[in-house]
Amino acid sequence: MNVEEIKKHALSEIGEADTPERLEVLHLKYLGRKGQLTQLLAEIPELPNFEDRKSAGIVINTAKEGIETALRFKDQELKNKEQEKLGKIKFDSTEPGKKFAVGSLHPLTQFRNFVRETFERLGFEEVYAPHIETDDYNFGLLNMPPDHPARDLWDTLYLTDRKLLRSHTSNIEVREMRKRKPPIKVMSFDRCFRFEALDPHHSHTFTQFDLLYIDKGVSIAHLKWLSDYFLKQVFGEETRTRFRPKYYPFVEPGVGVDALCPFCKGKGCRICGYAGWFEIAGAGMVHPEVLKNGGIDPKIYSGLAWGFGPDRMLMIKLGIDDIRLFYEGDLRFLKQF
Repeated sequence: MNVEEIKKHALSEIGEADTPERLEVLHLKYLGRKGQLTQLLAEIPELPNFEDRKSAGIVINTAKEGIETALRFKDQELKNKEQEKLGKIKFDSTEPGKKFAVGSLHPLTQFRNFVRETFERLGFEEVYAPHIETDDYNFGLLNMPPDHPARDLWDTLYLTDRKLLRSHTSNIEVREMRKRKPPIKVMSFDRCFRFEALDPHHSHTFTQFDLLYIDKGVSIAHLKWLSDYFLKQVFGEETRTRFRPKYYPFVEPGVGVDALCPFCKGKGCRICGYAGWFEIAGAGMVHPEVLKNGGIDPKIYSGLAWGFGPDRMLMIKLGIDDIRLFYEGDLRFLKQF
């Protein structure tokens, strides 16, 4: 097939093309890397003399330009036809649009973000520690040697004799003391694990918040102010707090932090178990032995530790009596927040 026949056949096929996809096929057939005209151009250097090569180049390039022009005009013609079709479609600008489901953050995520932002404003930095922890960081260095009876309170899940799933976020404390020099202001907000049955108030996997502040002159007055400040941010300015003596091996003295029930204002109701108060957090002044284990001199520095369960605190704030509702994924419940 000579050049003119190729051009004639190409123009005929282009004229009959009715889709952009068909035009692309024809472009490749004639002008692509392995197209018919491309192959003819590649054969020009094999012609015996200069005049033959010159005339062949002119003829083939002229045919190529003609096919390119035809492809371009046909492409525009198809686009115009498509625009005409769109112009005939009836469109009612007053018709309401389609409604799409809009997602939102889980209530626990919203509350955790609020807690982070609250303590970041006070200069605390968020830190992380492993979920799979050593016995030393989870217990031993926190003043709980292997035979300490307080270990039984944590219902720990052991993987090996020396490896376990951390039972509290206090495992950050000695690790961060060894990494940093005072003043130290850190917080951790992460998952913990315990061997507990799932019921309305307990779960084998839960979130815990832990805060550590070490500097010269840190006292229990700082702890009281911190507790008052945060709980007023959560439950409102009228919130009252109180300290009760409580034992934790890694603090001395240790306190339980209570908040006045926001629903009955201390009179006693179903939500607070008719006690008038909620136990909110566990806290205290960091034990001197723990400071020593972290490489900090307790004669120069003192520190406070403060921790709570965000899941339970949010239950109290929202008046929810079953922690499982947060994790079941029931949109009827979650959409309320």
